[in-house]
Amino acid sequence: MRFILAACALALTAACTFTAQTAETGCSLSASNQWQAGGTTFTVEGATSGPDCEHAVATLVLRNADGVAIWAEAHITEDIMVLKPAHDVAAMRTALAEWIDPAKNTTMLSTSALPEWPENAEMPESGEFPFYPAEGYDRETYTALRAANLPLFCYVQGMESLACLSYGDGGVEKIGVQTFPG
Repeated sequence: MRFILAACALALTAACTFTAQTAETGCSLSASNQWQAGGTTFTVEGATSGPDCEHAVATLVLRNADGVAIWAEAHITEDIMVLKPAHDVAAMRTALAEWIDPAKNTTMLSTSALPEWPENAEMPESGEFPFYPAEGYDRETYTALRAANLPLFCYVQGMESLACLSYGDGGVEKIGVQTFPG
């Protein structure tokens, strides 16, 4: 019995040692910012985790004023334009703060800034920066969304695109993706 307890204690110590080494050499970072959406303030959190910054996973979380997570998404850092060049902890710390900064989205602050969807067109038209509404949006619901003038939070979600979230009716919803030339 003593042998089994000693073996378990040794295994537990080894596991703790491995975890401590991983944390010291990995890319475990976090950053937060505030998003003002009408009269509501959300906390925007970004975090990375991985064996190193080149192979990390980044998460983006929106929390309401009570600290409850109301939106979350995870991405591989090498697939995100602003995170991919960050190969060390210092560079990733800067890139992570930029990635979640609502002030970086200066093109569309509300749904009224979304491109128009002309009658008889297949989708909204906006020249070299097309906007692709999320599944479930047709011209009628998209036009109503634009008219509602809801706050938008857009963030880089790939190498050549932004994901856009709107806040309305007490919740956050992904309304679509805007692409940009790479």
